[in-house]
Amino acid sequence: MRKVFVVGNISLDLVLGRIPEYPEWGTEALIPGYTMRPGGAASNAALCLARLGVPTFVVGTVGKDELGEEIRLHFERFGIHTDFLFVIPEKQTGLSVGITNSRTKERSFLTDLGAQESLSCEHIESVIPALEGEDFVLLCGYFLSPRLRTPKLSSVLQDVRQRKEVCLLFDTGWPTEGWREEIKQEVRSLVPLFDYFLPNEKEFEGLGGTEVALLPRRGTIVKKGEKGCEAHTPLGMIARATIAVEVQDTIGAGDYFNAGFIFALREGYPLSLSLQCANFVASLNIASSPKRDGLLTGKELQEILLRRDRI
Repeated sequence: MRKVFVVGNISLDLVLGRIPEYPEWGTEALIPGYTMRPGGAASNAALCLARLGVPTFVVGTVGKDELGEEIRLHFERFGIHTDFLFVIPEKQTGLSVGITNSRTKERSFLTDLGAQESLSCEHIESVIPALEGEDFVLLCGYFLSPRLRTPKLSSVLQDVRQRKEVCLLFDTGWPTEGWREEIKQEVRSLVPLFDYFLPNEKEFEGLGGTEVALLPRRGTIVKKGEKGCEAHTPLGMIARATIAVEVQDTIGAGDYFNAGFIFALREGYPLSLSLQCANFVASLNIASSPKRDGLLTGKELQEILLRRDRI
């Protein structure tokens, strides 16, 4: 059984209904409804993977509060293993408020890290005994896990690499302090330890573009939203388009892409088809209900692939 361990930030997401523009300070604006759901990069990817039928473990931190327990129960209802969901007694569960522009579909977040900031290298080390050959480890939301940003992370990843034949994937997210030179160097020192690096287009360019494209062992997969994606590998560059959908909200799109990509790799699909799977999963999931109670299943994805193969 090839398992996936998703390491990263976990929060409760409060997603507000779309608005045309931000209100001015001191004023009030009405919104057309809201949705509350487990969020953060690790939550989004893990829930998507579990829905696709992949044995999934989530590795993260929540507070010792009702929100943290609700998130745990939600994961377990989806079949996610919570053996490595750690409770931080002195912290509240992280909270993110997502705001989507009704015209551009772009989104912004207001986030209180809470227990997320306690995720550490020690938590990753606790997972190592459970890893087996050909498992997958996705490290995501790196910049929202400040205690991971230490020199020890490199040694922990090297230990994983030496002791276990696993596939390591990395998605940093956007640095809140911007792509300063020291931030670029920090990420560039880590990327070669991973098999795949999974930035979006803006993150890729911010980090240096083609300067980092071939640093990972197998390649860099650049997520380009409605333009699809492209893979930079030692054998060359591959670009794949996505499908047009009616977007409900874009929150989690990159995380769903990561999950779809891992699903395809686990199935043994070639890189080109894996990119298509990732595009389809991301697009169809952001077109689903804002409650995300209709995430794509593995069976549905394979039926879509079969139909397109016949065309």
